[in-house]
Amino acid sequence: MARKQKNNVLSDLLDIASAISWKISIPIAVLAYFGFHYLASLDLAMTTDTKSLVDSVPKQLLITFSKLLQYIVPVIFIVGAIASVIREGHRRKLLDQQTGLNSIRSMSWQEFEMLVGEAYKRKGYSVRENGGGGADGGIDLFLSKDGKRTIVQCKRWKTNSINVSLVRELYGVMTGERATACIFVTSGTYTAEAKLFAHDKPITLVDGEALFELIATVQSNISMPKIEAFQPVATNITKGAISCPDCGGDMVKRTAKRGANAGKEFLGCANYPKCKVTVPV
Repeated sequence: MARKQKNNVLSDLLDIASAISWKISIPIAVLAYFGFHYLASLDLAMTTDTKSLVDSVPKQLLITFSKLLQYIVPVIFIVGAIASVIREGHRRKLLDQQTGLNSIRSMSWQEFEMLVGEAYKRKGYSVRENGGGGADGGIDLFLSKDGKRTIVQCKRWKTNSINVSLVRELYGVMTGERATACIFVTSGTYTAEAKLFAHDKPITLVDGEALFELIATVQSNISMPKIEAFQPVATNITKGAISCPDCGGDMVKRTAKRGANAGKEFLGCANYPKCKVTVPV
C-alpha cells in the first residue's frame, strides 16, 4: 500500500516517535533533553575534553541549535508517546469490536492493517508496521517470534479474489528480505491458482473468513464462565433444544478453543457475537 511521501524532518521524527512504544519514547525524550542541554552549555563550561569537539563545528551554530533542540526533540517524543498510547488503545478497541466480515470490510485500509497487526500481536508476535514514507515495497507488517521473521501484506478487498501474481510477488519480496515466511491477509478470497502456488511454500494465505476466525480467538471481551460455577446440563443437546435465557435464540453446542477451558464443550447462543451468553455442558 503506497504512503504519502514526507520531506519534513520533524514530521518524520514524530512518525518514528509515534510508531514506537511510549516505554521507549519517554527515555529518549529524557536523554535528548540532557544531551542537547549539555551541548548548549558548552560555552559556559568548556573543558579540555570538549574543546576539540567544539573546534570541529562552528561554535555558535552548535550552541544555537542545541538550545532549540533541547526542547523540540523531547517534546516531539513526548507527543509521540501520547500518540502511541492512543493508537494502542484504538487498535485494541478496533479488534474487540469486530462482529463479522461486514464490519471488517467496512473499515479503511489503514484500520485494516492495524487490525491485522493487533491480531498477530495478541498471538505472541512482535509487530512492526511498515509506515515509512513512499511505497511499502509490498510489506505492510513485520512479525517476529522465536527468532523467525515474517513479512505480511494486507489487502482490504470486499469481493475480489487475490490472484497468483500478487502471491508470487510477495514470495519474491520474502526472498529478497531473507524472511522466514510470509503471510498474505485479505478480506476477500484467493483464486485456485494462488492457493496451488502457496501450497508447498512458506506462504500462509488468510482469507476473510480465516481472518475473522483469528480475530475471534484473540478478542479480549469474549470470556466463558467458569464451568465449576454451574451444574452440568444434558450432554445430548441439539440446536433448538434450549433457548438462550437472554435473547431467546437457540443454544448450540460448541467447544472452547482457548483459555483455561480449552477443549471443553459449552452451549453458546446462535446469535453470537451479538449475544455472548454461554452455559457449560
